[in-house]
Amino acid sequence: MRSVTHLGSLPSATSLHAERGWVVLKQTVLVAVLILVPLFYTLVPPLEDYPNHLARMFALSQIPGNELLSGFYEPEWAPIPNLIMDLTVPTLASWIGIYAAGRCFIGLTLLLLLLGPMVLHRSLHGSWSAWPLVGGLFVYNGFLFVGLMNYLFGVGVAVFGLAAWIKLANRGVLLKIGISVLFCAVLYVCHLSALGLYGLGIASFEAWRLLSRPSLTPGKVMGSALALGLPFLPFLYLLLNSPTWGLAKENVWEAQGKFEAVARFLSVYSDLVDIPFLALIVAAIVVAIRRGLVRFHRAGLLVLGILTLAFLAMPRMAFGSWMADERLVVGIFFMTLGFISMDLRKLEGQNAFFAICLATIAFRVVDVSVNWSAISQPLLELRSSLHAVAPGSRILVAQVDNLPDGAIDAALSHAPTLAVIERAALVSRLFVVPGKQILHARPPFSEHVDTEDGETPTISQIILAAHTPPSPTDRRYWDEWPEFYDYLIVLGTDPDDAENPSPERLKIVHTGRGFNLYKVIRRA
Repeated sequence: MRSVTHLGSLPSATSLHAERGWVVLKQTVLVAVLILVPLFYTLVPPLEDYPNHLARMFALSQIPGNELLSGFYEPEWAPIPNLIMDLTVPTLASWIGIYAAGRCFIGLTLLLLLLGPMVLHRSLHGSWSAWPLVGGLFVYNGFLFVGLMNYLFGVGVAVFGLAAWIKLANRGVLLKIGISVLFCAVLYVCHLSALGLYGLGIASFEAWRLLSRPSLTPGKVMGSALALGLPFLPFLYLLLNSPTWGLAKENVWEAQGKFEAVARFLSVYSDLVDIPFLALIVAAIVVAIRRGLVRFHRAGLLVLGILTLAFLAMPRMAFGSWMADERLVVGIFFMTLGFISMDLRKLEGQNAFFAICLATIAFRVVDVSVNWSAISQPLLELRSSLHAVAPGSRILVAQVDNLPDGAIDAALSHAPTLAVIERAALVSRLFVVPGKQILHARPPFSEHVDTEDGETPTISQIILAAHTPPSPTDRRYWDEWPEFYDYLIVLGTDPDDAENPSPERLKIVHTGRGFNLYKVIRRA
């Protein structure tokens, strides 16, 4: 069987790489351990949406055994393409606890992103190389900090799927279909965008492979078309019959997201760190190209081109989810990284290259660790304050008026949902959107929580709703909140200005950094 490398007219694996497998293995273990370090000492990683996802996982793991949560929530299983956490973390939580289970899922996601390009590189070139470990510099990125957990997990799986497709390039059609069906199944439950990323990746590679053949017959084209298309048909059927399809018309295209996507991917927390870091990366790339150390597999150029066109054409909102286009940048980077190779034989001191790479990754990890330690403090304080809340309570979440940028840290924006874990509470902002999640609020509670993934109401809206009757044509979930909710958490507050916005209806329980917790005073 001819290798893919020969099809690309590149040097063979033996001549291109002088790295020993066991050396690469040790280097990989070092980098893998390094990128996992922040997860060992952070109870709740301060990723924006993560506390909300974690709270949902806890509810799923407790229903129906927990009577309080079972009274508020119920799972309605459906073939939604966004379920990998729902299928794995609740079971894991029953063994090791919800907080540890969540961190294990994040750790596995980071490892998939790190190792996927290495396996892809191996499939293309026939030997292991430490070069793709540079991806460890970017496993911590702005999209991880937003908390796109299912999608990022799916990106890692998609890169492994492309590697498997390349490995089976010259094998039988039935085998390729069978393996592809397995990857499609996993990717469907990860995220629809991850499934699309995989589809575009294997289609681009297959197109390059066919065009590279000296003779192209209709039979070969038909075989490739069947191997590409058939595995996706069952999941197209599932999508068309899922609640998610009802969101198909919720699309918004904006050019702004295209520019923000790259910056979000490359940035971490501080420009003082990011700018020198990026300057170093650019300088290293320029030097490597000028010295002829870097090669880009020809198939990778087509994959990069097709994925870039998809990124430019993708709407910013798709199926009701924002950042649909921006998130593709993560997939483009990790999927194309495996197509790049570096001839370390020509580099004086292979160990020096790895040492610099390891030191740079360590610097990135230290930056993340320091920031996580600082911005986790308000989150942990809010979690501690929830001990004053009675079990089974109902909690409304609001924010201050005229919220300045950065007033609510990413760690704090969804932290109130931890009350689901700590006090088996009903929280107004828990993700229970039909078509997006399988956990739903039971009637009549569903009328009093956010089921549309809308904006957090302001304190002025909350106070106004307490003094005006609800509109019969424009009902909001926080209407009649004084009669329904037991507690109110207001985000974005100034700890030096803890004025009670409604003394006749609210009693202060805790004044924290960036939040206030109130007890709702019920009228006799």
